[in-house]
Amino acid sequence: MSKKISLADIAKSLGVSKTLVSLVLNKKGDKYGINQQTQKKVLAKAKELNYSPNVVAQGFRTGKTKTIGLIVSDITNQFYSRIARRIEDYAWAQGYSVIICSSDEDVEKEINRIKLLKSRKVDGLIISSSQQNADGFKQLRNTKFPHVLIDRCFKETGSPCVTVDNTTGAKMAAKHFLEQGIKDIALLSITPEHISTISERTNGFLSALAEAKINIPTEWHLKIAFSKIESEMEKKLAELHKSGNMPKAIFALNNNLTSHCLLALRKLNISIPNDIALIGFDDMLYFGFTQPSISAVSQPVEEIGEKAFDLLLRQINGEMITKSERFVRLPVNLIIRESSTKPQ
Repeated sequence: MSKKISLADIAKSLGVSKTLVSLVLNKKGDKYGINQQTQKKVLAKAKELNYSPNVVAQGFRTGKTKTIGLIVSDITNQFYSRIARRIEDYAWAQGYSVIICSSDEDVEKEINRIKLLKSRKVDGLIISSSQQNADGFKQLRNTKFPHVLIDRCFKETGSPCVTVDNTTGAKMAAKHFLEQGIKDIALLSITPEHISTISERTNGFLSALAEAKINIPTEWHLKIAFSKIESEMEKKLAELHKSGNMPKAIFALNNNLTSHCLLALRKLNISIPNDIALIGFDDMLYFGFTQPSISAVSQPVEEIGEKAFDLLLRQINGEMITKSERFVRLPVNLIIRESSTKPQ
């Protein structure tokens, strides 16, 4: 078994002190006046000897593990997988690793994941929460444990949060339908509905309809359980179709709902957009090349990941996040494609 290269080995081979090597490898050479030529020699020798830092030892010295935790509802959902990838990219550039967990919209599982990651001594957490009670995040805030909420927020906790303008995005979808003279519109939601993104999108959509003096009937507000999205989608749309009381359009509150709605309507031989128009919240790559292409409210995924990691890193480094910086709400955009445009 080959000997693991240490700071002392690099220092001895160059005839310099171990402290100097440590400062250079930790990017503190300029701060302590180490000339550029010496820094280049240290970096080159570390690469030549295939040096890798002892993360555990560094953690004991600095109190940091250079690891963060990311908890999302479902990492297989492309929205979250794309955010996770961006966060991982930004973290890697700063020398951090990311441990990713899925909660499956299960509050108990989410709480357990938070406890687990903290027990693994992560330096901070980025969380898309399914919780209704914000007490756990108040505790994180009170103990000054670095954390950022993404997508779903609890303003009352004072926790830093990065989300999007869900209300405006949903209003855009409603107004697009109304501008085409479509008034019989169903709302496709997912439970639990207390989640801030779902409630904001619901309220935004219904308020836009209310302004046009339109109220949708109860049977057109379809609520699909997260754990049974495929089976419930098929069942509820089939029942609605059988009743003969189908709407002329559907607004789906996330990308999973949109995708499963599209599949269920095809099984029922319902033509989009000829028989029914469709808009989803959260654009996916494949929405642009399905037949028909799918209209969607697009979210700035890369920016969500970038802002979240920046807020977390600043906390880890001991910076104060001002009140005005804690809540980041990013704009969205409605991409109009074939699924929501009624044929002339």
